[in-house]
Amino acid sequence: MLVGVAATLLSSCGSPASSAPATGHALTAAGPPASGVLGVPNAKVGSVWRFAFPLFSNNSKTTVRITSVRLDSIPSGAKVEGYPVYSMKDTNGYILDSMEGDKNVPGSRDMTKMPNYAGKPIVIRGHQDSGDYYAMVKVKIVGHIEKHLSGCRVNYTQGNSKYTQKVHCEYALDMK
Repeated sequence: MLVGVAATLLSSCGSPASSAPATGHALTAAGPPASGVLGVPNAKVGSVWRFAFPLFSNNSKTTVRITSVRLDSIPSGAKVEGYPVYSMKDTNGYILDSMEGDKNVPGSRDMTKMPNYAGKPIVIRGHQDSGDYYAMVKVKIVGHIEKHLSGCRVNYTQGNSKYTQKVHCEYALDMK
Protein backbone atom coordinates (compact mmCIF):
# COMPACT_ATOMS: atom_id res chain seq x y z
CA MET A 1 0.00 0.00 0.00
CA LEU A 2 2.98 2.36 -0.01
CA VAL A 3 5.51 4.05 -2.32
CA GLY A 4 9.28 4.14 -1.88
CA VAL A 5 11.94 6.48 -3.11
CA ALA A 6 12.89 5.64 -6.70
CA ALA A 7 16.60 5.19 -5.95
CA THR A 8 15.91 2.83 -3.06
CA LEU A 9 13.59 0.72 -5.16
CA LEU A 10 16.01 0.58 -8.09
CA SER A 11 18.67 -0.92 -5.88
CA SER A 12 16.23 -3.54 -4.63
CA CYS A 13 14.73 -4.33 -8.05
CA GLY A 14 17.94 -5.40 -9.71
CA SER A 15 20.59 -3.92 -11.91
CA PRO A 16 19.98 -1.05 -14.32
CA ALA A 17 20.57 -3.59 -17.11
CA SER A 18 17.08 -5.05 -16.50
CA SER A 19 14.63 -4.45 -19.29
CA ALA A 20 13.12 -0.98 -19.46
CA PRO A 21 9.49 -0.76 -18.37
CA ALA A 22 6.80 -0.39 -21.01
CA THR A 23 4.71 2.78 -21.21
CA GLY A 24 1.67 2.28 -19.02
CA HIS A 25 -1.87 3.58 -19.40
CA ALA A 26 -3.69 2.01 -16.44
CA LEU A 27 -3.61 5.05 -14.16
CA THR A 28 -5.61 8.25 -14.17
CA ALA A 29 -4.39 11.18 -12.10
CA ALA A 30 -6.85 13.27 -10.09
CA GLY A 31 -6.86 16.25 -7.76
CA PRO A 32 -5.38 19.75 -8.11
CA PRO A 33 -1.83 18.55 -8.94
CA ALA A 34 -3.19 16.70 -11.98
CA SER A 35 -4.55 19.79 -13.70
CA GLY A 36 -2.99 22.91 -12.22
CA VAL A 37 0.18 24.33 -10.71
CA LEU A 38 0.98 24.11 -7.01
CA GLY A 39 3.57 26.42 -5.56
CA VAL A 40 4.60 29.56 -3.78
CA PRO A 41 5.22 33.10 -5.07
CA ASN A 42 8.09 34.10 -2.76
CA ALA A 43 10.30 31.05 -2.32
CA LYS A 44 13.52 31.57 -0.37
CA VAL A 45 16.88 29.80 -0.55
CA GLY A 46 17.20 27.36 2.34
CA SER A 47 13.49 26.59 2.68
CA VAL A 48 12.16 23.06 2.29
CA TRP A 49 8.80 22.43 0.63
CA ARG A 50 6.66 19.34 0.10
CA PHE A 51 4.16 19.12 -2.75
CA ALA A 52 1.58 16.41 -3.29
CA PHE A 53 1.61 14.14 -6.30
CA PRO A 54 -1.79 13.58 -7.90
CA LEU A 55 -4.08 10.90 -6.51
CA PHE A 56 -4.34 7.82 -8.71
CA SER A 57 -7.14 5.59 -9.99
CA ASN A 58 -6.66 2.25 -11.73
CA ASN A 59 -8.74 2.12 -14.93
CA SER A 60 -7.95 -1.52 -15.64
CA LYS A 61 -9.32 -4.81 -14.30
CA THR A 62 -5.89 -5.90 -13.00
CA THR A 63 -4.31 -4.80 -9.71
CA VAL A 64 -1.56 -2.15 -10.01
CA ARG A 65 1.30 -1.86 -7.52
CA ILE A 66 2.93 1.58 -7.62
CA THR A 67 6.59 0.98 -6.81
CA SER A 68 7.95 4.53 -7.10
CA VAL A 69 7.21 8.10 -8.07
CA ARG A 70 9.59 10.84 -9.15
CA LEU A 71 9.81 14.13 -11.02
CA ASP A 72 11.14 14.16 -14.57
CA SER A 73 12.23 17.82 -14.60
CA ILE A 74 14.11 19.36 -11.67
CA PRO A 75 15.63 22.77 -12.39
CA SER A 76 18.95 23.91 -10.99
CA GLY A 77 18.50 25.56 -7.62
CA ALA A 78 16.12 22.81 -6.48
CA LYS A 79 17.28 19.66 -4.72
CA VAL A 80 14.86 16.76 -4.30
CA GLU A 81 15.39 15.24 -0.85
CA GLY A 82 12.88 12.42 -1.17
CA TYR A 83 9.44 11.19 -2.05
CA PRO A 84 7.60 10.52 1.22
CA VAL A 85 4.22 8.81 1.37
CA TYR A 86 1.55 9.81 3.83
CA SER A 87 -1.82 8.55 5.00
CA MET A 88 -4.78 10.92 4.86
CA LYS A 89 -5.80 9.51 8.24
CA ASP A 90 -2.53 10.73 9.79
CA THR A 91 -2.48 14.11 8.01
CA ASN A 92 -6.20 14.80 8.43
CA GLY A 93 -6.76 14.94 4.68
CA TYR A 94 -4.85 15.35 1.44
CA ILE A 95 -2.14 17.98 2.06
CA LEU A 96 -1.26 19.76 -1.19
CA ASP A 97 1.82 21.61 0.06
CA SER A 98 3.75 22.22 3.23
CA MET A 99 6.81 24.26 4.21
CA GLU A 100 9.04 22.79 6.91
CA GLY A 101 9.26 24.93 10.02
CA ASP A 102 6.15 26.99 9.12
CA LYS A 103 4.24 26.82 12.40
CA ASN A 104 2.46 30.18 12.02
CA VAL A 105 0.13 29.21 9.19
CA PRO A 106 -3.32 28.24 10.52
CA GLY A 107 -4.08 24.58 9.82
CA SER A 108 -0.50 23.77 8.77
CA ARG A 109 0.83 20.29 9.51
CA ASP A 110 4.37 19.48 10.56
CA MET A 111 4.99 16.76 7.98
CA THR A 112 8.30 15.84 9.67
CA LYS A 113 6.24 14.41 12.55
CA MET A 114 3.87 12.45 10.31
CA PRO A 115 4.52 8.74 9.69
CA ASN A 116 6.22 8.22 6.31
CA TYR A 117 4.94 5.05 4.64
CA ALA A 118 7.49 5.02 1.80
CA GLY A 119 9.06 1.64 1.12
CA LYS A 120 6.22 -0.63 0.01
CA PRO A 121 3.99 -0.38 -3.08
CA ILE A 122 0.67 1.43 -3.13
CA VAL A 123 -1.71 -1.33 -4.15
CA ILE A 124 -4.66 -0.26 -6.30
CA ARG A 125 -7.15 -2.96 -7.21
CA GLY A 126 -8.90 -2.91 -10.59
CA HIS A 127 -11.28 0.03 -11.07
CA GLN A 128 -10.36 1.44 -7.63
CA ASP A 129 -8.41 4.48 -6.40
CA SER A 130 -5.31 4.74 -4.24
CA GLY A 131 -7.47 5.13 -1.15
CA ASP A 132 -5.84 6.62 1.89
CA TYR A 133 -2.25 7.02 0.66
CA TYR A 134 -0.61 9.80 -1.34
CA ALA A 135 2.97 10.65 -2.28
CA MET A 136 4.76 13.98 -2.04
CA VAL A 137 8.05 15.38 -3.28
CA LYS A 138 10.32 17.01 -0.69
CA VAL A 139 12.35 19.84 -2.25
CA LYS A 140 15.04 22.05 -0.74
CA ILE A 141 15.79 25.37 -2.40
CA VAL A 142 19.59 25.53 -2.74
CA GLY A 143 19.88 28.36 -5.29
CA HIS A 144 17.95 30.57 -7.67
CA ILE A 145 15.15 28.69 -9.45
CA GLU A 146 14.01 29.92 -12.86
CA LYS A 147 11.78 27.04 -14.04
CA HIS A 148 9.03 24.95 -12.48
CA LEU A 149 9.51 21.38 -11.28
CA SER A 150 7.35 19.11 -13.42
CA GLY A 151 6.51 15.73 -14.88
CA CYS A 152 5.27 13.19 -12.36
CA ARG A 153 6.63 9.76 -13.31
CA VAL A 154 4.86 6.75 -11.81
CA ASN A 155 6.46 3.31 -11.98
CA TYR A 156 4.29 0.30 -11.30
CA THR A 157 3.84 -3.38 -11.85
CA GLN A 158 0.78 -5.13 -13.16
CA GLY A 159 0.99 -8.88 -13.03
CA ASN A 160 4.60 -9.74 -13.94
CA SER A 161 5.08 -6.66 -16.14
CA LYS A 162 6.73 -3.34 -15.28
CA TYR A 163 5.32 -0.03 -16.51
CA THR A 164 6.15 3.65 -16.34
CA GLN A 165 3.58 6.37 -16.87
CA LYS A 166 3.96 10.15 -16.91
CA VAL A 167 1.12 12.30 -15.58
CA HIS A 168 0.77 16.05 -15.33
CA CYS A 169 2.13 17.85 -12.31
CA GLU A 170 3.84 21.20 -11.96
CA TYR A 171 5.29 22.89 -8.89
CA ALA A 172 6.34 26.53 -8.83
CA LEU A 173 8.99 27.81 -6.45
CA ASP A 174 8.96 31.35 -7.82
CA MET A 175 11.64 33.69 -6.54
CA LYS A 176 11.75 37.47 -6.63
